[in-house]
Amino acid sequence: MITLGALLHGADEDFLVNLYLAALGRWPDEAGYAHHLGLIAGQPEARVGLVQAFLGSEEARQRPATIQMDAPGPVPAEQALAAQLRLRTEILRAAIAAPREAAAAAEQSALAGEIMALGAALEGLRTELTERIAALEAALAGTVPPAPALSPALSLDYVNDLVEGAQAPLLRRIRGLEARLLERDAGVSGS
Repeated sequence: MITLGALLHGADEDFLVNLYLAALGRWPDEAGYAHHLGLIAGQPEARVGLVQAFLGSEEARQRPATIQMDAPGPVPAEQALAAQLRLRTEILRAAIAAPREAAAAAEQSALAGEIMALGAALEGLRTELTERIAALEAALAGTVPPAPALSPALSLDYVNDLVEGAQAPLLRRIRGLEARLLERDAGVSGS
């Protein structure tokens, strides 16, 4: 919010830039700037009328009021310059924050998609692991002929070797998914 008295202070060029920022919330376009500068150049008394014209525009009516229409009496130069600096700083901060917020939203969206894809891959791996274990259990549940020359310890080693052989490809896939998660986390913390 800036008062009319603080807005009217300064050179025509500065007044016009500040008017665009206060009334429209944006920097002036070249054509509009040149046109409006021609209307007020060397005519300080025309500034109040231009402020009223800006505030009556469709673009300004779509924004919250940012100019306090006080009596345009003299405002100390330091006070006016401080108000103008605050106005420009607020606009610059908003301009800087907008791309950052958009980038953060896009990054969150990308991360959500990647997390969903990893979740689906893990679910597929879980299903496959469950099916393989069930198949192994079914194979082992049947009648296993006794191994006449093998001791019970050697028979147990044989079964363990079968289970480890079936688990190895699944463990490689799990480690691959874990590596992808670690790479993603490293990329997120590095940016």
